[in-house]
Amino acid sequence: MSTPSYIDERLSTALKCWHMAPGSKPGTVALTGRQYFADGDGVTVLIRVSGDDALASDGGRTAARLADAGVDVWGSTRAAAAWSELLAAFNLREVDGRIVGRRPVKQAEQLASDIASAMLTADGLRWMVVPERESPLIRQLYDFLDAARLHYTKRPTIRLPRGSQVRPTARVDTPARPVIVQAVGGTEAGIEHALSLVQRIGRADYHFNQRLVILKGTPQDWPADHLDVLADHSPVGFSAQMDQVQNFLAADAELPRPLAIGG
Repeated sequence: MSTPSYIDERLSTALKCWHMAPGSKPGTVALTGRQYFADGDGVTVLIRVSGDDALASDGGRTAARLADAGVDVWGSTRAAAAWSELLAAFNLREVDGRIVGRRPVKQAEQLASDIASAMLTADGLRWMVVPERESPLIRQLYDFLDAARLHYTKRPTIRLPRGSQVRPTARVDTPARPVIVQAVGGTEAGIEHALSLVQRIGRADYHFNQRLVILKGTPQDWPADHLDVLADHSPVGFSAQMDQVQNFLAADAELPRPLAIGG
């Protein structure tokens, strides 16, 4: 059988017992079908060839799953220490929230297996650590909702169509519709997680005006490119402009884009 055009022949030769499909980027192959998380979600490893080496990644999925469970792998926490130790044990590293590794192409099978094993091991951190305390921004949000007399649920469990679950900051039951809210402090990883979350809850039939991301501070505190992408998928409010957030929740008023298009 000939090798599909999207797979480097050296990868096809080195990899065994994986289902291969085109990845999201040219030259990248998505490997599935060998291992599964405890909730039944399949493990996907992204891999490509660069010169004589294979480069593999989890695509940031593991860190996103842990963030959904309220586990911080970047702060000064027990989970963060365990995260670093387990990646070192597999001879892998973390780049921008992704588990990544690089080895000669002939070792692609072992690399893919190590990425998958690291994903499964790291996913277990959700059961090992005590949930982190509420951040000042999250406390501000809950205090605001109390003062506005809006009924809400802290850290609700939202089930996605294929059985996965996410746990955003709050679900607010407004007079017009329920709204899923994700509060984000001052990290780039936090805004990327928020983007992933609102994209996924859209698959659970929460429409555009039923999503809300609240970022710390003002629009000027965040990279413009990040704000533009996020605003394409969710209304965006700011902790320094909670009057706009109240109008959005209580009166179903439209939130302005964080930055003018083209600005």
